[in-house]
Amino acid sequence: VIPVVNTTQQPPMSQLSTRGTREKLLNTSMIRGARGGEFDNRNVVLQLAKLRAERAELLGYDSYAAYSLEDQTAKDTASVNKLLGDLTAPAVRNAKKEAAEIQAVIDAEKGGFQVAAQDWNYYSDKVRTAKYAFDANQLKPYFEFNNVLEKGAFFAATQLWGITFKQRTDLPTYDPDVRVYDVFEENGEHLAIFVIDPYARSNKRGGAWMSSLVDQSFLLNQKPVITNNLNLTKPAAGEPTLLTWDEVRTTFHELGHATHGWFSKVKYPRFSGTNVPRDYVELPSQVYEMWMAWPEV
Repeated sequence: VIPVVNTTQQPPMSQLSTRGTREKLLNTSMIRGARGGEFDNRNVVLQLAKLRAERAELLGYDSYAAYSLEDQTAKDTASVNKLLGDLTAPAVRNAKKEAAEIQAVIDAEKGGFQVAAQDWNYYSDKVRTAKYAFDANQLKPYFEFNNVLEKGAFFAATQLWGITFKQRTDLPTYDPDVRVYDVFEENGEHLAIFVIDPYARSNKRGGAWMSSLVDQSFLLNQKPVITNNLNLTKPAAGEPTLLTWDEVRTTFHELGHATHGWFSKVKYPRFSGTNVPRDYVELPSQVYEMWMAWPEV
């Protein structure tokens, strides 16, 4: 039995050699909210769309998109459509190139079928191996989680801003694997509390994200308490947590969001940290990813 996880992509898709199994897993994932019964959410989505359209009309906008973009950095639908239009041609060109490379591998193996969605992840790994003689798993021994977090992501923050981190064991946590750190300014002043929850659990949603438990606010005399949540696979007792390159990137990415919360300096909590336009909020995290490959880090 292969469980369907609560993410867009299903991790086993890159490992399943049986095409029929890949297709079944993909289809099961895609229709999980449209199969009838109590978990079918199509009517909920339809109602949301209707209510959004009604709100936009009541407020004098042509569409909900126009309404929602007014306080974003893009400002209007024309700007969004232009960006998407500019990206379309190169994106399609790259997709066709990748599809041709995948099809070449399928044909070389006498697969006898045309590449489809369920084949992409599985054969992309084969193309990568053939082109670069590289197996991503070979990197994992170099990316032990504690080193990635403390000697990588934390180290980069110290080099950039002089901030330092000290783990705390005196505060209660909701799971034994959750860690808590004090974050200090370069002058030693306490800046924030950072909580990281690294491992996947059956009662935890999929993906990775940053949250603010306490928003920074001069009005309320509050310093930020920021969390990062990952979904790493927990190893057997006594074994190290070894990360893929993508998981290293995710660790840095989410810490970039955390810095957005730590460095907040506002009066009102409504504007604290990541409470910014949604088409800007990813900038600090995207920039922070850059440091993962920096030679000094």
